[in-house]
Amino acid sequence: MSTKSFMQIIDTDDSARAWIVTFADMMTLILVFFILLYTLADYEDAAYRKLVASVQVLDGDGNQISVIDYATKNGRNPEPLKPIEEMLGLNPTEQVIENLRPAIVEELESMIGNTDLSDSVDLAFNADKVMLQIDGRYLFPSGKAELKDGGRVIFSNLGYLFSQYADYKIAIRGHTDNLTIGTTQFPSNWELSIARANSVLKLLLDLGFDPNRLSAAGYGEFYPISKGDGVKILQQNRRIELKLTSR
Repeated sequence: MSTKSFMQIIDTDDSARAWIVTFADMMTLILVFFILLYTLADYEDAAYRKLVASVQVLDGDGNQISVIDYATKNGRNPEPLKPIEEMLGLNPTEQVIENLRPAIVEELESMIGNTDLSDSVDLAFNADKVMLQIDGRYLFPSGKAELKDGGRVIFSNLGYLFSQYADYKIAIRGHTDNLTIGTTQFPSNWELSIARANSVLKLLLDLGFDPNRLSAAGYGEFYPISKGDGVKILQQNRRIELKLTSR
């Protein structure tokens, strides 16, 4: 029997052979579909690995490291590459979420909670930034930039702890109440707020702090934490804020 081409077979009996074309099209589509699934399932490509490696977290010592290094350090094998939550140990069905707070926050909370600082210092933190707000009642008389004795004690205690964390820069922010001032020394609350921040800066310098760690700025009366003209409110607004940033 002579050899016939594929199309000749189809042409000789359309009713019996036409299904082959449909079947071939279907198999081609299935092949393409599985190739697509394989491509989407391949999480270990270079782009995905680079993206995961760029995610930064804080380890237990307050250092910023990649999530892959964090997983390895805590005994979790990141190979094959796993979801970030699994590498961090954040799966609630397996174990308790790990404490990622910087070590300095732990010590500050302990110091504030177990001393008289609990009445004068408020603490907040976000990732590698720590914010401390010191109540103005303990710091400055109205219209003055010299620290009260109680204020010097507060900053001396905080300074002792800060000295153990030399990898943090300290930004000092001075604030005033909304009472108008117009003296030769302080023509406005801008000058007064800057002088108050400088008073704290000089105290930390006297304690031996590296000047490269410190900065000071004044914000006048424009960022009050309480509104009104009561004595207590005015005292609260005469405050100092410390922003600690890991460098």
